[in-house]
Amino acid sequence: MEYVASTRIEKLETIEPREIRHVQLILPDHIEIEGKPYPLHDEMRPGTAFLAKPWGQRTEKFRRRMYTRSNSSCNAPGVLETFINDTHRPQADTSVWWQSDVPDQWQTTGELIDVRVTVDDIRGVATVYENTAVCKQANLRLEPDGEWEDRQFVCVAFGTGVTPFLSYIHYMAHQEWEKDREKQRGHLTLIASVRHEQQLMWHDELVKLAQRFPESFRYVPVLTRSWSTDWASPKGRIIRATVMPSGEEQIDVAPLLEIVPDFSKADLRLCGSVAACRQLQKGLGDRDISPASVRAESW
Repeated sequence: MEYVASTRIEKLETIEPREIRHVQLILPDHIEIEGKPYPLHDEMRPGTAFLAKPWGQRTEKFRRRMYTRSNSSCNAPGVLETFINDTHRPQADTSVWWQSDVPDQWQTTGELIDVRVTVDDIRGVATVYENTAVCKQANLRLEPDGEWEDRQFVCVAFGTGVTPFLSYIHYMAHQEWEKDREKQRGHLTLIASVRHEQQLMWHDELVKLAQRFPESFRYVPVLTRSWSTDWASPKGRIIRATVMPSGEEQIDVAPLLEIVPDFSKADLRLCGSVAACRQLQKGLGDRDISPASVRAESW
């Protein structure tokens, strides 16, 4: 049997009109099953996704959708945050609904959105369901505590692919970076590639974090289509694909290597479109560049 908790929409922030929204759902403190109350615990691991059932604008019914979490349960328990973009696909349903005015109406009227939970009868609690319980090559669940702290992560995000890495950053800052500076562990470089500045998510906060924890966190925003005259960060694509007369695709990763010259000790993490993630890995492979590990989540 599938159990759910009914969440309310706490926050709807437009990053780019009709394109990207920042969504915040608030969990109840307990659920009731057959008259028995279960405290609801939020124990989600950074890099994982929760399952919600928003409305589908095309199908006009509730649809099951996974949403990668952008904040961390350790410092924001019960608050599920994510970034949702319009996929612009012919069969788009819930993605276009989130960009409409209807969710704003739901927020005002108190309409609820179900989120899947798991019931643990032994502990007598319910927990937020996560899309994966183990680290695999095709997911971005953060390694267990005691393993990630000695790694040098290079996280490359295309568009809303920044979402799981924001969860990493929230968690790492809370668990390590805010402690004694001499004992800080775990280094993360975040490369966030978007078309233009308006699409940068959590930008001001990331700039402040990089300034606050320079020994642990590096933030590199990249604009690929347009930028202001005073834009000081990288411009243009970090990977460039050219189709040769033979039909073979030639990948140039020189712009990426200008940002990260040495991948030999880097644990590379990728999130974004299938094409972008594939091209980046192929470009590194063509140069015989082998990161310490590679994991990617793409769509």
